[in-house]
Amino acid sequence: MRFKKKSKIFKASWAFGLALLLSAAAAAAAGLAPAIPAAAVLPQPTAVTMQPDQAPFALDPKPLVTAPAALVGPAQALASRLGLSLTETAPKSGRLIRFELDPSVGPVVGAYRLQVREAQITISAAEPAGAFYAVQTLLQMLPKASAAGKLSQFSIPALDITDAPRFVWRGLMLDVARHFHGVERVKRMLDQMAVYKLNRLHLHLSDDSGWRVAIKAYPLLTTIGARGDYSNPKRGAQFYSAADIRAIVAYAAERYIEVVPEIDMPGHSGAAARAYPEFFDGRVSFNPAHPGTYRFIDTVLGELASLFPGRYIHFGGDEVWIDKTRWGEMPDVLAMARDLSPAGGNSVGEAPQIKRVEAEFARRMVQMIKKHGRIAIGWDEVIAAGLTDDMVVQWWRMDHPEAVHTALKQGQAVVLSPVDRLYLDYPAGLGEPGAPWEGNTGGPISVEKIVAWEPMPVGLQAEQQARVLGLEAPLWTENVRSESYLEYMLYPRLAAVAEVAWREQANSAPETFVKRLEPHIARWKAQGLNVRGSRDDANQYRVH
Repeated sequence: MRFKKKSKIFKASWAFGLALLLSAAAAAAAGLAPAIPAAAVLPQPTAVTMQPDQAPFALDPKPLVTAPAALVGPAQALASRLGLSLTETAPKSGRLIRFELDPSVGPVVGAYRLQVREAQITISAAEPAGAFYAVQTLLQMLPKASAAGKLSQFSIPALDITDAPRFVWRGLMLDVARHFHGVERVKRMLDQMAVYKLNRLHLHLSDDSGWRVAIKAYPLLTTIGARGDYSNPKRGAQFYSAADIRAIVAYAAERYIEVVPEIDMPGHSGAAARAYPEFFDGRVSFNPAHPGTYRFIDTVLGELASLFPGRYIHFGGDEVWIDKTRWGEMPDVLAMARDLSPAGGNSVGEAPQIKRVEAEFARRMVQMIKKHGRIAIGWDEVIAAGLTDDMVVQWWRMDHPEAVHTALKQGQAVVLSPVDRLYLDYPAGLGEPGAPWEGNTGGPISVEKIVAWEPMPVGLQAEQQARVLGLEAPLWTENVRSESYLEYMLYPRLAAVAEVAWREQANSAPETFVKRLEPHIARWKAQGLNVRGSRDDANQYRVH
């Protein structure tokens, strides 16, 4: 980011620094979560130009908010937060927060300009998402009030910001199958995602531990499949009803976040296997040779598409360890494997290639999801199995970078989720709680490690780079049962993920980022969130 004082490198004036201190003190006195200085806004805007010779914009007396019809949503969100009135027509005089629809801001969805002067704040965007993100930047620079109307004593320094995201996919994944996290908990997570301009929430809705979404056509998925979790297989059924899903989707949409559902298959399907064993291999994997399997999945996908209006459905496809299935013992699966061999199973002495069955299952999932008007997503094992269909590949296996290059060469799009950079169930510091597996390679997944990462793979042509949609940080929940621990693993690393997904290409210097993060940690703590501020905060999770 370039901080400027007009055309020169920005140096905060003594008066500006004093104003920040007074603002923080006033916020504390008023019982509000503190404001964030412009220099510490996250994710880092493209360019910030301070105007120290200009007077700030004060919120008292109350200004009016005006917006064209296309931007009424973000304008109303700001007006409600600040306790202001929204009007369609700008008054001839008086102080104003004005939203304007301006195509010159640029073609990137989410781009915006923000200008703050004594008499007017101007938010310019080519579409609503950009205006919404400008609002988030503005609100970071104010104390966070618990109710509208408490901010009248505060002001915003005069400045100019131009900003746009680097990636179109800026996401988090929450595993609600291993341990269930209810609607209100998800909404609180969506609130924080919105503040930091993340725009995809991927819900991992099924696994061996539990099935977490009601499907009308198959009620046993919830009466049986939703029972139990990773800690307690006898726990009562926990799942989202159709009304719950609609509430989450609507809440997310108001924050310009798209919800991506995942039903993991053919493996990781033990919960569904308990409910409808006739479609499975006697363990936790679907029977890929049973015609009824595909009728079952097609019905589930149809209901899923009706509940989730977004563009994507994730079908998993990961960790189909053939030796842990019973496929090699099942005559119908062996016959399917022979039929899929290049010679049609007629080559003398040729053993059935079970791996081809895995690829065929994934191919059918892609086509079925496409039939329901959605784009399919699968974990990168589908590429190793040989899938070439048009889809989105989510890369997570850090030791298989060839999966990314193969997918891009095949014309597929990619979302980056390397386990050693973005898996938020791994420890944030040495000796701290978290998953013990391969993601610890190279040290804990600290905020420093996240922001030092340049996500774009090297050696790509421009057309291939355009198909790297962005990145997503998964939070698996084998060890995440409570909201307190969920928050501890999310914050402050959520902000580091947002930084990498939004910022310009140059890496953020870790030590600089940590300093910019300090007021955000203070703000989260003032809001009552359980935040990892230092290694000492891990003590509450140590087992002696």
